[in-house]
Amino acid sequence: MDVSRFIQLKDFESKILNNTREVFIYLPPSYNLNDQERYPVLYMHDGQHVFFADQKGESWDVHTAVDQLVAEGKMREIIVVAISHIEDARIAEYMHANPQGHNIFGTTNQGELYEEFLVREVKPYIDTTYRTLPGREHTALMGSSAGGLVSYNIGFRKSDIFGMIGALCPFFVSVDPNTMEDRWLSHVYTEKKDLKIWMDVGDAEGFTVMEKHVRQVADVLINTGYQPGEDMMYYYAVDSGHSQKDWAARVHAPLLYFFGEIGKPIRVELHGPETVGLQGAKRNLNAIVHFDSGFMMTDLQGTYEVADPELLDVTVDGRLLAKKIGQTKVTYHYAHLTASLELSVIPHLSPTATVNVFVKVPTTTPQTDSLYAGIALPMIHNRLFGGTFEVPRDMSFEFRISRGLGKHETDRYGHEVPYRKFTVTDGLILNYVVENWVDCVPAREVQ
Repeated sequence: MDVSRFIQLKDFESKILNNTREVFIYLPPSYNLNDQERYPVLYMHDGQHVFFADQKGESWDVHTAVDQLVAEGKMREIIVVAISHIEDARIAEYMHANPQGHNIFGTTNQGELYEEFLVREVKPYIDTTYRTLPGREHTALMGSSAGGLVSYNIGFRKSDIFGMIGALCPFFVSVDPNTMEDRWLSHVYTEKKDLKIWMDVGDAEGFTVMEKHVRQVADVLINTGYQPGEDMMYYYAVDSGHSQKDWAARVHAPLLYFFGEIGKPIRVELHGPETVGLQGAKRNLNAIVHFDSGFMMTDLQGTYEVADPELLDVTVDGRLLAKKIGQTKVTYHYAHLTASLELSVIPHLSPTATVNVFVKVPTTTPQTDSLYAGIALPMIHNRLFGGTFEVPRDMSFEFRISRGLGKHETDRYGHEVPYRKFTVTDGLILNYVVENWVDCVPAREVQ
């Protein structure tokens, strides 16, 4: 049986950035069978996690997703080029010029140079070394978090080269969790380009990436002329955090959108709050359409029916407009499919809720001033971190407790622990215990 294969370039040199990095190349099963065949190319950032896991992160397992979709006849074969980041330079290289002049991360933004590195060094090498279809209509760029942001920027700046852009959980805004100040990290483009855009965000990313910012950019795309369900796909992922496992769980969707067929709708879901206030927090519905290919999307041009329209209006993009106190049912329609939920309208719904989070750590914990447990937790004393926080209502967090990148919690023997998760409600009290850390000697080895 023919199988896909990998090529590893250990020291790919960039004269533009004055550094070297690893590049991993996935070639499809038929690549060596027909020397006349040429292939579309997907370029991906954070390349060390595209196909493999390491001690600092899990894997997207993109090769597994591609192989399966191709074997099922749902997408065409492609070449995937995974460009590793350089740890100390990642944020700098993935950030273009800051529109507000903020130097939030204490770096000199090099996004424009990284863009030139892709355009003038990486892509020419790939196109001359491998049998690619080099045209923009066959070339995609995709990444997550800061990698999603740089994909968005390069896509709009170089739409003559990259015709398909995948921005998973794009890091558009850095939010100060203490002041809730929004510090935009990117220009928001208002000129329509010839692009196919996949943009998504998870509902349990906490302050890392917030849905309201990604949705704001999606709304600008629509106002610019992009058509949801056609040249733009948006997905608000339920029970999804900010990690490789979450992106791996849905990478098949942009792959189908860019290189295959999304199929026919077979099921719809309607997610949303149980209550909405006449005043206070604004709330939205999330209408998700599932297709027989496995593809899914959030419908931003939906059809809604309110049982008692005197109480509530719903816009086509799912925004709830409360008009009168009471209870009613909202039904979403897509083709022949429907989904419903019950909603109560109350006088006022506060935009925030109080949460108490405390984490106890083992005696082997290295000195640190704070932990991350969805929220940054200051030290109370040498083995206890936490405090009381005002957090946006209904915000969800999925995380492992950590002392920083690559320094997350494990069980007492050094094994991985499941991700923790909570959703903000009034008066929530959370008490966690860390048994060990991934970068510390497991308890069974301590003498």
